[in-house]
Amino acid sequence: MAARVVTLKVPEATLAERIYLVEIVKGLARTLSHFLKNLSNIKGLPTIQYPEMLRKYSGRFRGRHILKTREDGTLKCVACYMCETACPAECIRIEAGEHPVLAYEKYPTVFEIDLLRCVYCGYCVDACPKDAIWMTKDYELSFFDRKSGVLGIPELTEKPSDTAAGGPGYGYRPYEGESPMRKAGQFEPSGLPLLPALLERGVAINRMPPPPPPKPAPPPAASPGPSV
Repeated sequence: MAARVVTLKVPEATLAERIYLVEIVKGLARTLSHFLKNLSNIKGLPTIQYPEMLRKYSGRFRGRHILKTREDGTLKCVACYMCETACPAECIRIEAGEHPVLAYEKYPTVFEIDLLRCVYCGYCVDACPKDAIWMTKDYELSFFDRKSGVLGIPELTEKPSDTAAGGPGYGYRPYEGESPMRKAGQFEPSGLPLLPALLERGVAINRMPPPPPPKPAPPPAASPGPSV
């Protein structure tokens, strides 16, 4: 069977199309129309004017890390190595020392996070038993060399600018605000509130119906009287 050849007839370009002037004017007119339309409705645009405008992110955003402090200004971290062990990127390095306050036992003499290796998974926050490491919503991270990407205790310790108006604010942390169990008036173990997964299990346990009261013992049988 012979193949059928189909030829397409392409219309020849006109003189105006060959010199491109008309097409260039059409393109510029379309671009100008979009520009004027967007200029009159800047707030309605899906894009933002960065860095003058910043995008709002969730309170669970995983950004730069911070180390929380106690009321006396000391770090909550007790150098237990839980975050270093849980880190899948192996970007945390801790060296422990004996704390001068006996009640605190240990504290980190070295606490470093390599932000260039960090994958911002939040595992360190979940693993910390002392609620000592949180994450902020700070994502504007840039460095001129690799050494600048390794943050130590002075850079990681929480500062007022982290939560001040216009600052990045808190991001990923074990819970937002007050503990849900404490807010519900339920039992909360001593120490830190449970993580969300454990919290659901704890709430389910607390909502289990109480065991039924024991049945009262039957009265003793009356002894037979003396025979006549």
